[in-house]
Amino acid sequence: MRKVWIFIFSLLLIWSSYHLVRDVLQIYGIHHPLIDIFHRNHLWCAQYCSYITIVPEIFVIIASSVVLWRKRIGTLGALVLISIPFWIVAW
Repeated sequence: MRKVWIFIFSLLLIWSSYHLVRDVLQIYGIHHPLIDIFHRNHLWCAQYCSYITIVPEIFVIIASSVVLWRKRIGTLGALVLISIPFWIVAW
């Protein structure tokens, strides 16, 4: 696997881990400038946004870890890469 793909999947792993921690802390009402730095309220999902994104975040964390461990993109890597436009549209 090329270094650029390792970088991309590592970045996705870090970003999804940060996002998952941020969502869990927001569910429990914990606010901090490092947590709320990129957060904005969405009209389409209101208070459910933190709950909606938990499952895809866990999927990206697990799939990216598997891709990095196997050093082969495969189907899991393709699914993660296909999910990126959905994250951008939802944001």
